Amino acid sequence: MLRKRDKKILEGLALFRCMSRDQIAEIFFKNLKNPVTATNLVLKRLRRDGHIDANTDIQPYIYFLNPSTVKKDSQKLNHYLAIVDFYIQLCEFQVPTEFQVEKRYGNSFMQPDVFMEWNKKSFFVEIQRSRYTTDIMGEKIQRYLDYFNHRGWNSCSSNSNTPLIWIVSRSPYQLKVKNMNIIQTATVEEFVEHYNFKI
Repeated sequence: MLRKRDKKILEGLALFRCMSRDQIAEIFFKNLKNPVTATNLVLKRLRRDGHIDANTDIQPYIYFLNPSTVKKDSQKLNHYLAIVDFYIQLCEFQVPTEFQVEKRYGNSFMQPDVFMEWNKKSFFVEIQRSRYTTDIMGEKIQRYLDYFNHRGWNSCSSNSNTPLIWIVSRSPYQLKVKNMNIIQTATVEEFVEHYNFKI
C-alpha cells in the first residue's frame, strides 16, 4: 500500500527522470529529525516492492521509476540532477506553481530544460552545466524566436505574462536578440538578488 509521501516521491521521479538520495531527502524529508535515515528506509522499501530502481554504482544512489524512462547509466544523468538542484534552489524562496521538464514545442522550436510558473511569472529555463559556443546558444535562442513569431507566447503560458528566458550558467553568453527578455545568472539566489525579485 503506497503512502502519501511514497506517491509524491514517485511523482517526483516521473517529473525529473531521476533523483539522488540526498535530493529526495531535501525535498520530501527535510522537516524530519533524521531525514537521511528516513529517506533510506522509504527508498529501500520502494525498491523492494518494485516501484523504483537505483544506480548503485554512484554514491549516494540515484533513483528512477521502475520501469525508467532513462537508462541508469545515461550521459544525461548529471543534467537531470542539475534540474533537480535548480528546483530545490527555487523552493528555498517559493515553490513553483508549475514545473515541466523538457516539454516539447515541436521539432522546429525550442525544447527548454524547464518551463515553469514561479511567483506569478512564466519562465523558460536553460540549465547549462557545460559551456556551449555562442553560436550554438544563439541557435537555441533562435528557436524561441521562431516559436514566438509563429505562435506567440500566449499559447504556452496560463497567465498573461510574457515568459522570460532564463539561462542558468556559470558564465554569461554574448547574445544579441531583439524582442526577447533573456536573463542570465549562475544561481537562483543571484537572480533574486540581482533583479530585486520580490518573493
